Formats: sequence, structure tokens, C-alpha cells
Amino acid sequence: MIININEIKQIIAEELSQTDKNDIERMIKQQLKSDLEDAVAKAVEKAVKEEVKSVMGDKATQKEMAEVSKKIIKKLYKDLSFHHPYIIDRIKI
Repeated sequence: MIININEIKQIIAEELSQTDKNDIERMIKQQLKSDLEDAVAKAVEKAVKEEVKSVMGDKATQKEMAEVSKKIIKKLYKDLSFHHPYIIDRIKI
């Protein structure tokens, strides 16, 4: 006995209840949503990395960041030396 494709589709359709169909639909929606979120996250991450790379490649930006870093380190050192001298005393050289 040979079963044609239409009979197979009918058998499958008859075997699935409405609850089964709803469950399948819900699972597909969840998977699509997850895939879309992953794709968006990757695209945003790539765009941010490219932008940071382009900005950080600029010599002026690097110099500016170096100056800001120096100021922060100087202020931290000054604060530690005046308000917490015991911390500096604990540094081993």
C-alpha cells in the first residue's frame, strides 16, 4: 500500500491537537525572538568595537587619555599620602 503526500499531511494534521499546535507556535516564536536578539546584540557589539577602535586609534585621543590618567593617579597618590599614609607604608618594593 502506497501513501501519497496528501494522505500523510492529513494524518499528521489529524494527530495534532490545538494545544499541540499552540505549543509548536510558541516554541517557534521563542526561538525566532532569541535568534533576533542574538543577531542584534552581535551587530551592536561589532558597531561599538569598530567605533572605539577608530576613536582610540587617534593620537590626540591617546594623549588626552594619558593626561587624564596621570591626573587621576596624582590625585589618588596625594589622597592616599595625606589621608591614609599606612597604605603607602604597606607597599613592598
